Amino acid sequence: MHSPTADSTLSGLPPLVGLRLVVVSFGLERAYDRARTLEEFGYRVVSCGDPHTVDESVEQAAPGAVVVDLAREIAFPGDVVTQIRQRSEAPILVVGCTGSYAEMLRCLEAGADEYCRPRCPTEEIDLRMRVIFRRMHAANGFERNTESPAVLRVGDIEIDRGTQVVRKGGASVALSPTEFRLLATLAEHPGEIIPSKALIARVWGNQYAGETHYLRLYIRYLRQKLEDEPSNPRYIVNRWGSGYALEAPTPATAAVRTGAVA
Repeated sequence: MHSPTADSTLSGLPPLVGLRLVVVSFGLERAYDRARTLEEFGYRVVSCGDPHTVDESVEQAAPGAVVVDLAREIAFPGDVVTQIRQRSEAPILVVGCTGSYAEMLRCLEAGADEYCRPRCPTEEIDLRMRVIFRRMHAANGFERNTESPAVLRVGDIEIDRGTQVVRKGGASVALSPTEFRLLATLAEHPGEIIPSKALIARVWGNQYAGETHYLRLYIRYLRQKLEDEPSNPRYIVNRWGSGYALEAPTPATAAVRTGAVA
């Protein structure tokens, strides 16, 4: 398999890393199950296991979007959508309970932005959520990424997204386009662990979600160019089974690093 390269489609449907979601279901166990899989795509998720208190959960969390996934054969997701719409203008995606046309119509009439069939995979929810935000921002005449600063700084590292120039301690660092995209994605959320799946989708595309070896390879390239000791990284750190973060090192960082890298 050839190494993937990004194309023009990636900028049109990027992962919504860091977007806060409220997941509404019957019972916290079901809500947590969906929340865990959504977190793998880079979302920050608040779980609500009682649809009757969804208005309170939405008001407290102030989410960027809401997923209604009641997971019952007989339930009324349209009523939950109505409750949410009374408190929030956030986009709402519904995972159907019956999958009937009548249910879908009721949810959309109540104010839902997207409807998925029952028991749909989380990958479909993620994709439809991206489409919602692409549509929203196209209507508003700007891209989501323009909300972030043109120049990102993390410790001694400076990333100029306009010129695609990277400096460390004032000295220019030559990066390939793929290395730059990966670093810029990490820098958009400094200090936060970004799941591997979200990083891969953002840098290489959704079709490469399972190709984790590409991510490990390019993380190694970045460490070789940006770390004082690539085998003992202080900027680009990982959490096993979770993902990677770009963080500003502190004087104590070197003392607590174990030297294990991925």
